Amino acid sequence: MKITEVSRRYAKALIAIAKQKGEHDRVQKEVLTIMRILKADPHVQVFFTNPMITSEQKKLVIKAAFGDMGLLEAVYNLLLLLVDKNRMGSFEEIAEAYQAQMDIERGVTRGTVSSAKVLSDDSKKGLEFEINKVLKKKIILTYKEDSTLLGGVVAQVGGWTFDDSIEMHLIKLSEELNRRAN
Repeated sequence: MKITEVSRRYAKALIAIAKQKGEHDRVQKEVLTIMRILKADPHVQVFFTNPMITSEQKKLVIKAAFGDMGLLEAVYNLLLLLVDKNRMGSFEEIAEAYQAQMDIERGVTRGTVSSAKVLSDDSKKGLEFEINKVLKKKIILTYKEDSTLLGGVVAQVGGWTFDDSIEMHLIKLSEELNRRAN
């Protein structure tokens, strides 16, 4: 997802407030949890982006849904501010911008690993070790199954792609055979 400059600014302001209070890790968890809640039901997104529903009605829903959850003041106030500014539709972007900025500050790079079948814990650790060795950065990988892969794995980390799929091995073998034949 492309993050707009406005969402990036909200995220940076939230980080600044959270850091002043030493709550940046908890804020990140709360923001990601709320993002999952809001994404879980498309009707919720429609409600918060509907111009026919007043800000006061939306605030009542925010207060009813999140008022007793024990949210940090900064996160709760962000929700109310976004309702006031008619920007609740940007919450997912703001959450992703928050996480991206915290990753930069911590020197973390995130990536996705696709595999034909579920990888064992040992395979995951080995893969993380190898990618970490190449990139010399702390990495956090998300794993998913991809039924289009015949076997092997494809990892996309930052701007890098590590392709150790059977398809790639077959392509390289074909290229090598064609080179030798010519």
